[in-house]
Order: sequence, then structure tokens, then C-alpha cells
Amino acid sequence: MQAWLKAHGVTATPKYIREGSMRGCWRLYDKEQPWTHALREKLTSLGFVGFDGQPIGEFAGNAGMLSVFVRGHNEMLDEGG
Repeated sequence: MQAWLKAHGVTATPKYIREGSMRGCWRLYDKEQPWTHALREKLTSLGFVGFDGQPIGEFAGNAGMLSVFVRGHNEMLDEGG
């Protein structure tokens, strides 16, 4: 997933959540990457939605940095997610 994201212009560390209330979500984070409208649009264009299945929210980033919970691209799990 990380290589796929990078190939599409998103620098992030992905972690797939397999248990708990966020089960089935990816956490994408990079403390050096600011959360911007353009980044939100990029993730949306790549087929991600918010953790609740709705479009990714404007304020989804954590404290203005890339740290979001999203759903989509579970086919990447075979790559070691």
C-alpha cells in the first residue's frame, strides 16, 4: 500500500486496522505532511472514503497533519498492508 500511495503522489505510512471499533479502516499518517484540501481531494480521487463510508471530511486530518482513518482498497491487504 505504501508504494502504491507513493506512486500516486501521497507520502504516508499506512496501517490496516483489523480489530476494534475502527476495524476495516486504514490509518494513513505522516507527521511531516500537512492536511490540505488538495490532499483530501487526492485521497478521494484514489477511491478512499472516510471511516464512516462518507466522503472524507475537511477536518479529517489531525491537528493539521496527515493522520486520517479511511476505507477502501482492501485488495492491498495481500501485499502485507
